[in-house]
Amino acid sequence: MSQPAIMKALQLQGPDQLVLTELPVPFPKPDEVLIQTRAATICTSDLHDIKMNPFGIELPKVPGHEGAGIVVQCGSAVKDILPGMRVAVHPVVSCGTCVECERGFGHLCLNMGHLGIDRNGTFSEYFTHRADRVRRIPDEMSFSLGALLEPVANCLQAIARAGDINNRVVLVVGDGPFGNIIARLAVREGAKVLVAGREPFRLGMIPGVEIAGTLPVQSVDVAILAVSSADAVTTCMRSLRKRGRMVVFSLLKDPVPVDLFNLHISEQEIVGCCNDEDRMDMALQCLQDPSLNLSELVTHEVPFDNWEEGFYLARDRHDKALKVALVFDSH
Repeated sequence: MSQPAIMKALQLQGPDQLVLTELPVPFPKPDEVLIQTRAATICTSDLHDIKMNPFGIELPKVPGHEGAGIVVQCGSAVKDILPGMRVAVHPVVSCGTCVECERGFGHLCLNMGHLGIDRNGTFSEYFTHRADRVRRIPDEMSFSLGALLEPVANCLQAIARAGDINNRVVLVVGDGPFGNIIARLAVREGAKVLVAGREPFRLGMIPGVEIAGTLPVQSVDVAILAVSSADAVTTCMRSLRKRGRMVVFSLLKDPVPVDLFNLHISEQEIVGCCNDEDRMDMALQCLQDPSLNLSELVTHEVPFDNWEEGFYLARDRHDKALKVALVFDSH
């Protein structure tokens, strides 16, 4: 496949300064592939990065980390991926040599690379990525669904950190895309799932669950924090039964008060959940699982040229949008 020398890209040039520009098409390193973007979904963390840059991204940078497309060029060391393949990507790149990588915790790498943070991301017509963080997707899978590979992998990590939830009561606090995926996965694991949220539209899109009306819910075995809210932390902790566990999935940058006295006398647990432990292949299986029907999450596909509309829907229209995909022409 041939590609042009110049591409369209969204570039973050300052806080809340996302602009459409033209950049050179990148060239893949020996262990990388060049991907022609066909779909890039908008994550809540993208919206945070654009508005506040909480991770201190060195600007300018092309944001975006959820994407799928077609391989157009392979680096000289790439063996198992060929031009023309339909692929999805996982944005996290571990170094493989730091102490955490050597412990088997590459998802907690001390020198972590990440699309849209230390390298240009998926909100562009082309992007490069390390080949081992790329997976082939079947012909029948839409690119928009394939772009959910990493979000699903992260949600699988939340389920793993929750422990054995079969026949247990799980409270998911948060009705956004992550809360939706986590709830579906928990139902599949055999849990009785309650979901707390604010948007009737989004709550109505989660099958097989009970909507938690009165908060906190009494005596749940596991509470999963899937929204960035200090009040939600309190809801989770007050909902736990003795020896219950809270999984902190969503980012909370500022300190949050926790009732350690009650945690002590109830022998409760709080565990973190960040990225995922090589769950890409399992996530790909989930994307193909008809019982999960994850394609329902993509409520809007917006042409890349109409990117402002896409970000508006993702940011401001929680009453009608869940996951928004920017879709690209095939050139």
